[in-house]
Amino acid sequence: MHSTVPPWSHHPATHIERRGCMYRYRRRLPGETRGREVVVSLCTRAFREAEHRAALLDREFDRALARARVDVAQAGKKTDLNAILRGYLRGILEGDGAGRPPLSMTSLRVLEHQLAKAREALANRDFGPVVGDLNRLAALHGVPAEDRFGLGIGVLEARVHAHQAAIRQVIGDMPAVFTERDEPANAPAGLRPPSPSTEGVAPAPTPEPSPVPTASALVEPFFVRRETIDRLSHHDMSQERTTLRLFMDVCGDKPVNAYGRGDVTRFLDMLRQLPKTYGKSTKDRDRRAADIIAAAPADAPRLTDKTVKRHHTALTQFLRFAVDGGHLTVAQHTELTAKHRFREEQKARDQRDTWTPEELRTLFRSPVWTGCAGPNRRSEPGSHIIRDARFWLPILALYHGARLEEFADLYRRDVWHDEGTWALRLVETKDNGEAGDRSLKSEAATRVIPLHAELIRLGFLAYVAKTAPNPNDPLFPDLAPQGKDCKRGPRITRWFVEYRRAIKVFRPGVAMHAFRHNAITRLRDTITDHQQERHVDFLMGHARQGSEGAVRYDKGPGLKAVAATLALLSYPEVDLSGLHVAGESDDRRAA
Repeated sequence: MHSTVPPWSHHPATHIERRGCMYRYRRRLPGETRGREVVVSLCTRAFREAEHRAALLDREFDRALARARVDVAQAGKKTDLNAILRGYLRGILEGDGAGRPPLSMTSLRVLEHQLAKAREALANRDFGPVVGDLNRLAALHGVPAEDRFGLGIGVLEARVHAHQAAIRQVIGDMPAVFTERDEPANAPAGLRPPSPSTEGVAPAPTPEPSPVPTASALVEPFFVRRETIDRLSHHDMSQERTTLRLFMDVCGDKPVNAYGRGDVTRFLDMLRQLPKTYGKSTKDRDRRAADIIAAAPADAPRLTDKTVKRHHTALTQFLRFAVDGGHLTVAQHTELTAKHRFREEQKARDQRDTWTPEELRTLFRSPVWTGCAGPNRRSEPGSHIIRDARFWLPILALYHGARLEEFADLYRRDVWHDEGTWALRLVETKDNGEAGDRSLKSEAATRVIPLHAELIRLGFLAYVAKTAPNPNDPLFPDLAPQGKDCKRGPRITRWFVEYRRAIKVFRPGVAMHAFRHNAITRLRDTITDHQQERHVDFLMGHARQGSEGAVRYDKGPGLKAVAATLALLSYPEVDLSGLHVAGESDDRRAA
């Protein structure tokens, strides 16, 4: 039950703001960041629950702010890494007094090879080659744990610059790097030659790198971007949260640059052992993956590689976010995520079945379309024909092949008349307030499709005019939005399963989406030229293949031409003539 809160959009006292049907937390950052703000979805439509979650976020925000102020106050107390690194560089170039000769005594070929290796280690943040030097310097100078990463980067940089300087010495471009005196006290931070005699040396970068955040520290910023920039649905974000939770369960919560390819491989192998029922129970969230696997029966079906690949894709997106934040290199991201192998699934044409002619005949001769006992007794024969979502959506899917959610979430504003043809406008809308939001599967799914003549004969336009007189009225108000994404389709999906069982036409894998395969197959069996094939791709929201110019500048075929192709779609085994409405040949009824 939703709270009866007045429909204002902002609640300044609690940092709550309502966007559409959901509440979100919005708070400005203080100090020099004035004008910037934190925005996080509260994932609820109930004001009281949103108020509670906002209070929790306020508490964590204040704690984080206090920690940040302490960190700033202590910033001046950090270890002088530059002084340590200057000594380290001098030791490499001049010899360390323990049997290691000056670097300039090495041959040019070896120096060039070592320089290439040093650059590669720096680019990949690979501390393996210098771990001994890193540990020795840290112990010698008492470097605290929080500065060890910065020291490691500095050591890698110093080795690159040492080899560059040694090469100049070997070829005679520079007689020396350091003099016997120290640098002036006011010299800029970093490795800088102290005298004119060393002007050819490239100075080392001086900023001290910030500690690399752990995976858990990046989770919420990642989902802020997924929601606000990528516009991901709450359903998809929930799946990605599960991926990250499982990954950290298996591989630990470490700095993101500390993961190796073996961690990702171990994660994927673990997923393949999870029972197929994982996630069906809310208790799974609080259990370790290893415990769930151990408790599953030996013969329990496991996750398919299609599901494993989806988790891999989600993890890849998260690690790409770490790259964008400067916490991973592109090379590290590629090493972690590229070229993992997955079991080949069925060919696309074999993955979903279609309705057989006999099944279609049985379905559309059942009580929903011939007469049922009442709104709550649709599968029982009777005298009532109720023209609502359960009546219209299967017919719309059969004669147009669009996806369920594309039709279930239609509004009056999406039904329009152009070029003498009635059409349905399928476009993505966001932040549209009470008018409703819609997410489409892909960019190609945005389209305008003509209304099949059979729908007009069945009285669909009259239904629209009566049910949705205003532009922002939903065409199927009997399907209340549900879930964080406010989708209407799931109600039909569940009902259609039970209905097919009741009328004895149930077959696994053959449901609402199978109408799409029927429509595509019938049309492709009927069309005769390339332009009609282009029309079918447009009708179904499929991306066109071809040259960049053909794809970029093709804005879609004309509505009349597409309508002519759609008119070729027919089902002789489906007879709905007894439901035709007199006078519906006039296609301007809903104007």
